[in-house]
Amino acid sequence: MAGVTQPKVSRVDPLRLTEWARTGRIRIPHFQRSYVWDASDAERLFDSILRGYPIGNLLMWRKPAPAADITVGELQISAPEQSDALWVVDGQQRLTTLIGALTASEETVDRRFRIFFDLQTEKFVSAPHSQRLREHWLPVWVAQDNRRLIAWERARPWLSERQYDLCDTVGTAIRTYEIPMYEIEGDDERALTEIFDRMNTFGKALKRSEIFRALHSGPLDVQPSDLDALRERIIALDFGNLTEQTLMQSVMAVRGGKVDRDFRNEFETENDRRTAFADTEKALRIVIEYLREFAGIPHLRLLPYALFIPVLTRYAALFGAPEGRAAELLRRWIWRGSIVGAAPQGNTVALRRNASAVYGEPTESANRLLKILPPGGEGWTPDLTQTGLNRAQTKINVLGLLSASPVLLVGVAGHDGAHYPPGTRLDRTRLLNEMLDNGGSPLQPIMSGDRTIADKLVHPSVGGSLEQLLWEQTDELVLHSHCLDLRSRNALLSGDTEEFLFLRSEFTSMTIARHVQSMALWGFPDGPDPESWFEES
Repeated sequence: MAGVTQPKVSRVDPLRLTEWARTGRIRIPHFQRSYVWDASDAERLFDSILRGYPIGNLLMWRKPAPAADITVGELQISAPEQSDALWVVDGQQRLTTLIGALTASEETVDRRFRIFFDLQTEKFVSAPHSQRLREHWLPVWVAQDNRRLIAWERARPWLSERQYDLCDTVGTAIRTYEIPMYEIEGDDERALTEIFDRMNTFGKALKRSEIFRALHSGPLDVQPSDLDALRERIIALDFGNLTEQTLMQSVMAVRGGKVDRDFRNEFETENDRRTAFADTEKALRIVIEYLREFAGIPHLRLLPYALFIPVLTRYAALFGAPEGRAAELLRRWIWRGSIVGAAPQGNTVALRRNASAVYGEPTESANRLLKILPPGGEGWTPDLTQTGLNRAQTKINVLGLLSASPVLLVGVAGHDGAHYPPGTRLDRTRLLNEMLDNGGSPLQPIMSGDRTIADKLVHPSVGGSLEQLLWEQTDELVLHSHCLDLRSRNALLSGDTEEFLFLRSEFTSMTIARHVQSMALWGFPDGPDPESWFEES
C-alpha cells in the first residue's frame, strides 16, 4: 500500500473556503455524526476571528469525488466530478459554520448561520428566523463582501464614526483571517489517523471511531435521499428524533394529496425522490424553528401531538416561515388542539383533514385549522395528576412549569463537559434537551413517593434530595422560578407535607393555566387581523 506523502501545510482564508464550497471542491463525508454546534458556538467562532484568536487547524484529505448534490450549512449545489476534492477529516463543525454563515441571507432558517455583529454591544449575536432584525446588526454575509458592506453602510447614514470603523474592522477580519490547513494525499489511513490524533482541535472534537466512519463512508451523499438520512439531518437541529412515520407523513404533506397514501411507490425518478426529501428538510427546519421560538415548545418530546409536525411542514413548504397574523393563529391552533385533543376522530382522519385545510393563503389556512378543532377548552384547568411524559396533559404541565424559567438549585455538569452554576436558567442551557434526548423525564420528585406535579420540579437529577436543596433556599426569585414561595418552602421545612402540596398545587396550577391561556388566547377573535378591516382597499 502506498504511503501518505508529507502533509502540505498552507493557510486559507474564509472566503477561499466559501469559494471551494460553492464549486463543490469541499466534500464532507456522510457519516453518523451530524452538525452538532449550537448558536453560541458560532458566535464564539466569529468572535475569535475578529480578535485574531486561533480556532484550530483543518485536516483535509485530497482525493477524487463523484458528481453529487451536496449541502453545506444551507448552501445546496450540484457539484461536478472533482479530481482533487478536499474531503474534511477534521474541522467539519468550523467549516460548516463558516460556510453556512458566509453564504446565508435573510431567508436562512437555521439560527446557527444567522450571525450578526451588534454595533451597539460590539458582540456577535445570532437570531432565529422569526425575530425581527435590528438595524444596527451587521450580517456577517454582508460584512465579508466589501461592495455589499459599503451599500449596507450607505443605507444607514446615522451610524457613528465608531460604528463605521467597527463595520470595516469586522469585514477586514473575516476577509483576511488565515486558518492553518493540513492537506494529505495518499491512501495510508493509519498514518492519516495518526496525524489526526496529534493535531489540536477546536470545539467539539471528533472521536477516532467517527474518523474511521468518515474515511470508510461510501460515495458522498449529504443531501437527504432516504428517511434515515433525513432523520439524521433533523436530529442535528437538537429538537429530538422524529419517528419514521412522522417523516413519511411530512414528505407526503409537502407533496400534497392524501398524507397517508402508500409511500413505497411515490417517486417516479431518483431526481424526484431527492427533490422531495430536500424540500421536506427545508420545511422541517422552518417548522422546528417556529415551534421552538414562537410556539414555546423546545423539544419534540414536549410536543403534545405528533400530527402538528406534518401539517406545519405542509404549511412551511407552501408559504415559508409563519409570519404575522398567520403565525399567531397557528400558535393558537397548536395550543388549543393540545388542550381539546387535535385528533378526536383518530390520527389518520385528523391528519388528512388538517393537512387538506392548508392551501391558498397563509392566514386563511391557519384559520381553517382552528375551525377544525373540537369546541371547548375555555374553562380548562390543569390536571396535576398527569406526570408521565407519554401523555399530552403532562407535556402541557411541563411546558407551563418551564414558562416560569426554572433555575438550577445546585451546580450541574452537562454531557458536553460544560459546568452550569446554581441560578442558571434551564432554558438557556442544553440540560433540558439532554434529559429528553436520553428518554428520561425532566420532572424530578421533591419528596419520596409517587405524587402529582405539585411534588415535582423541572430540574436535572442531582443524585441527592431536592427537598434538602429547597430547605436551604431562601431566595424568593429562585423559589418563584419553581412555582414556590417562602410559605410553601417553610411548610416543607416544618414537615407539613399536606400544606406544602396544597400551596404548591395552587401556585403550579395558576402558572400552567396562565401560560396556556397566553398561547391559546381563548376569547380573542380569530380570523384576519382586526386592524386589516380598517385598511383601505
